Amino acid sequence: MSNNWKTSVTELLAIFRGALLAIIPWLEKAKIKWKEGEAYDDWDNIAESVYKNIVCSSLTGEVTSEYEFAKYNFNYEDYASINFIEVKSKDNSEKKFAFVVFQSNSSPMDSVKVAELDKTDKVISYTNLKFDSLDFVFVKNFNGKQEVIDSIEVVL
Repeated sequence: MSNNWKTSVTELLAIFRGALLAIIPWLEKAKIKWKEGEAYDDWDNIAESVYKNIVCSSLTGEVTSEYEFAKYNFNYEDYASINFIEVKSKDNSEKKFAFVVFQSNSSPMDSVKVAELDKTDKVISYTNLKFDSLDFVFVKNFNGKQEVIDSIEVVL
């Protein structure tokens, strides 16, 4: 019997989003604000911890030995030397985006704030994309080269 889990980066982000959605009612009972413009350090710490333990931990050891990923909900100027989650948009297939944070437009966590990148992975601007039309891949930056990974096998 194999103790491996085959998954995609898209599925990891969906699981992460689902975990955030699942804890929102409990955080509201604890009077912890989670909505943009209202949230403070408690929400940020919780969301970052869930991100590290679901997304980053699954990728660490499977595709990279280093734990250097773009932080959740952090605005970078340049992604050329850091590992990050790339967002693939069917509606904007000619553009390159880096995942920043889940946001809420018409319902909780229904969109993604992304950094639009130029050809050298410098940030051009930030925008929001609707979550349900996106796919995600992991971009591993190593010695000036990039490797794009869309699926992984996690040893359990």
